[in-house]
This record gives sequence, structure tokens and C-alpha cells, in this order.
Amino acid sequence: MSEEAEANNFDNGGAEAIKGFNFQKANLILLAVNNYQKNNFKIYIEAEDDIVVSYENYKAFIQVKKQVHTFNKITKKGTKKINDPSGKSKQKVSVPSPSILEKNLSSGTEEDTFKLIVKDIGQQDKKQLKIKRPGSICSELYVLSDNAKETLIKSLPDELVRKIENFYFFISPVHEDLNEAEKYLIGSLTSAGISVDDKRGRLIIAELSLTIDQKAQYVINNELDKEFKLMDRNYFSKILQTSESLKRFDNVLNSLDYNMIIKKLVKKERLKIELNKSELKEEIKKSITEYIENRGEILKISDKEIVEHIVNKFKSRKIEDVTLISVAIESLCELGDEF
Repeated sequence: MSEEAEANNFDNGGAEAIKGFNFQKANLILLAVNNYQKNNFKIYIEAEDDIVVSYENYKAFIQVKKQVHTFNKITKKGTKKINDPSGKSKQKVSVPSPSILEKNLSSGTEEDTFKLIVKDIGQQDKKQLKIKRPGSICSELYVLSDNAKETLIKSLPDELVRKIENFYFFISPVHEDLNEAEKYLIGSLTSAGISVDDKRGRLIIAELSLTIDQKAQYVINNELDKEFKLMDRNYFSKILQTSESLKRFDNVLNSLDYNMIIKKLVKKERLKIELNKSELKEEIKKSITEYIENRGEILKISDKEIVEHIVNKFKSRKIEDVTLISVAIESLCELGDEF
């Protein structure tokens, strides 16, 4: 298969992954893009709540609802079907289930933050809210007035009442139309200094969307299982490559005497490194370090010499040259930061 055909297949795979995109994923991605550089940043997917975000001494339990919501809607108890507890019937029976607000406040402690991300808030209820800019992880929040708190407290059990002090609404700027949502997120990536060139923005969204799906499928049976739900700063930093890191890659690539076709293919391969070549990269980084240490003359070793050494060493694995060149350059850039 040719390099261009491989690249096209990869692009199509990204498009397929985005088909499962939805409002909850879009808002999780937005939270990640805007906050992933915070110290010890973590997101848990569908653990105690739809989304759990933490960093340093901050923790937020977040529910995401696509519709317009009112106070009445978030305090209304639902119903769910369960097996008849009396055992008298094989038919499932309906029992009350917690309201949206009660479910949101049921996790964590009074020191934590609780948020409801919505498409919008009913206009009459919105008049009872105040805007706070910025929030800890959101651009702006809607804060409950005293009257609003009194209204919502009436629906809560006593043990949850005090948590209402840390409850907020966030009206998502992400459009419910998925094409518009994608455009907004790519704009957010650009604003955060993350490169979106060569379809990279769409591939980033596809990769994150796929990972969110995989994490959401894990069933938690104990506290240790919760770590399967985790996406952290280290993961996001690998996926959300900044324009600065890409410039370093381009500078090394441009210093090598490859023709324009090879350089274009090498750049395309770079898009795949963190998605499915991370293990190869770690091997190559180790090989580069050993090569430099064995030579003992780091000032006399050119980037070209190192790249050619890697291509020759790993060629027996039947890996394409442009892939090896790309991973070697990326490894060089990362090692340059570490030395």
C-alpha cells in the first residue's frame, strides 16, 4: 500500500470515529483543551458522575444535559424499572429515581464543586442567576441567587442541602449540531496554541472521542477500577501538541536534505505517532540515547546522522522509511527537551 493510500485510510478512520460524537463528549473535550495544563489535571469519564474533573485541591462533579433546563426540570424525580423486590411478579416495576440535581450533589463532599452543563436555562429561572467570570475550569458560570437556592433546597434531602452553596450552571458554547461543534472545538484548539494543520484538528477530536468511548465502557466494581476511567494531563499533553513543538519538528525536518514529497509524507506520519506509534517512539528514544552515549561526541553528531542510524536499525521490521524518519525526529525533539 502506498504512503498516500495509508494516509487516506487513516483520515477516513478518524472520520468514522467522529460519527459517535455527541454533546457530552464535545464538552469534555472543551474542558480538557482549556484546562489540561493545570497541575495534576485529571478527568474521569462516567465514574461518580458524567464527568469528574480535578487538579491540585479542586474537584468538580459535572452532569451534561443537551436540552434547555429549568429549576423544575432538574428537581423533578424520575422513575426507573427494576425487578419486583417482593418476588411476586416477573414483570419489572417502576420506582422513584433521584432528580438531576440530587444525583449531581450525591457525590463528593461539601468542599467540592457541582456543575450542570446545559444547552440553556429557562428564561424565567435565568433571571434568578448571576454570572461569575471566570470559573475555575469554565469561562463563565451561572451562580444561584438566594431565592434560587431556597427554591432548589425544597426538593433536596437534608444531607445534600449544604452542597447547594457550590452548585453552578454552565451554558455550553458548543453547538448541538455536530458539524458546528467540531468547528468550535477546532477554534478552541487553535486558541490554545495547539496545531490543527493538515487535518490534525479533526484527528485530535476523533482520537479523544474514541478514547472517551473506550473509557466509558469500563464498569467500576471497586476504587481501583476507577483508574480505567482516567484521562490525565500526561495523556492530553501527548495528544494536544502545541504549535511550538511542531515548529521544532519542522525545523529538524527542514534541516535534512529530503525532497518535498518525502517531507510531506513525513509530516503526515507525524499525525499518527501519538495515536498508534507511541511504543515505537519509546524504543527509538532509547536507541538514540544509547547511540549518543556510545559515540561520546554529542557536539559532532548531526541530526541527519542520528535519523539515518535509526532508519537503518529499524528497517528490518518492515516499517516504512517515512514512518521511521518521523518518529526519529519526534524522539529527537523530545530528547532535546529532556537533556
